[in-house]
Amino acid sequence: MPVLRMGKKFVIAVAATVFALEFVFGYYLAHIYGFMSGDASSRVANAFYVLYSRNPALANIGFVWGPLPSLLEMIPLLFNPFFPLLASSGIAAVLVSSLFAASSAAVLMRIALDYGLGKWRSLALVALYSLNPYIFYYGANGLTEVMFIYFIQAIVVHLALWLKDGNVRSLIVVSLALGLAFWMRYEAITLAAGVAMVIAVGIYRNKAEGSGRRYKWTKLEAAWIVVLTPFVFSVCCWIFYNYTIMGNGFYFLNSSYSNLGQAELIKSNPEFASLVGDPIAAAVFVMKKNAYFSLPLLAIVALRVAEKRLLRKDFLVLLILIVSLSAMQYGLLVKGSSAAWIRYFMYPLPVVAAWIPYELSQAKFRKTAFAGYAAAMLVSAWVLLAMMNNPAVASDEYEAFRRGKLYDEQQAGQAASRYLNENYPDSMTLTDSFSSFRIIMGSDRPRKFVITSDRDFRRMLEDPQGSAVELILVPNPQAVLTLDAVNREYPRLYEEGAPWATLLKQFDDYWRLYRVNHNVS
Repeated sequence: MPVLRMGKKFVIAVAATVFALEFVFGYYLAHIYGFMSGDASSRVANAFYVLYSRNPALANIGFVWGPLPSLLEMIPLLFNPFFPLLASSGIAAVLVSSLFAASSAAVLMRIALDYGLGKWRSLALVALYSLNPYIFYYGANGLTEVMFIYFIQAIVVHLALWLKDGNVRSLIVVSLALGLAFWMRYEAITLAAGVAMVIAVGIYRNKAEGSGRRYKWTKLEAAWIVVLTPFVFSVCCWIFYNYTIMGNGFYFLNSSYSNLGQAELIKSNPEFASLVGDPIAAAVFVMKKNAYFSLPLLAIVALRVAEKRLLRKDFLVLLILIVSLSAMQYGLLVKGSSAAWIRYFMYPLPVVAAWIPYELSQAKFRKTAFAGYAAAMLVSAWVLLAMMNNPAVASDEYEAFRRGKLYDEQQAGQAASRYLNENYPDSMTLTDSFSSFRIIMGSDRPRKFVITSDRDFRRMLEDPQGSAVELILVPNPQAVLTLDAVNREYPRLYEEGAPWATLLKQFDDYWRLYRVNHNVS
């Protein structure tokens, strides 16, 4: 028992250290340096609207992206009146992503200790993964990838345990992680298919099981029911909520703000347009992206070949899990509905990191295998750091550390918030929160904004002169901002104005603020 307690304390200490490092770095990036990914900020905004909009309601969390990140971010946002940086700088997202990064470190440390790797080897594996520049950045930046990765790694760890000992408790953990993963990111759909295939491989290739086909089918059926029921229930609930509230069960899939809704914008990019309808070209594209994150996987292949155990069911399981996580992006690329950011293809690295303790337990030469995996993780860190400094491959990551266009856009939004706070603190301002979430969260009085989730938004948008709206915020209609509701309703307003609107202020080349002239017919 004392050894077990010592192990728990060590795991907690490692997780706490990872959390502290991630949070400090994330706080610096988001608040002191002043940059946060738009996707991360928008998740905070969705939680913010539930608590602080004109019409507070849980439905304000939105029906395009998985709601779990925003639900979790609502907890720190309860304290936003005392610590406004939680919303205005997105620190709520940094807190949540740092917690998930720490939780992943705890999972990896615990499983490594359980497989008997020892304290220092376990710590080395966790450090090589958690301090990888790419992984570390995503633990600090508030995006959903590291949150999703926590569930992926829990699934990988417990599937490996199930393959080893057949304990049904591992499948129960997999089922809960898979059900929650869907609420985080939609890649869980193809991951669920991969998990179902893994279970089939595990049962049908298990020589210790009864040999009868009927027996194996019965066991597979039972395992699928255990593992997939929470996931199927989650999907059905989400479709039901979309239908009940938005009037379209697949609003998250085909609304104007979804991936499919942005398909025409994506297809205008020649690189992606060439992949549409070409499954072979899309497969090659996905493999090239995955390759940046696959050095540890190649180390596994090399060591298995050396030990003559490559063609075994557990290696097939590993490949199925990795391929399933890229399958959704592959399908979206063929349909022309994915922007294919490099982060969408990062999953081979965390999957293999969670698999390595099991892999070491199967190795014939454990010291050699450990050295090989450690070397692969070190080289992977160097490769990914170089990639992050290559704008042609990792444009988002490159811009995060350089004051480029995305940084300037955020600064313009902050300038708009300050201007409204100082000059129009009580004026009712209409804006599509799809575009202006940072401006809204930076406001001293967020309830003065008429936003997309408000019940009267559509009426006021269609007739601003006949409403109480005093100001309208319009983004420059470039790229995805052409989907902004104000731009769709008044496509020439930003460039040319309108007889019923007077330009008050322009914020660089990103935003224009108009006053509604109520006395003009």
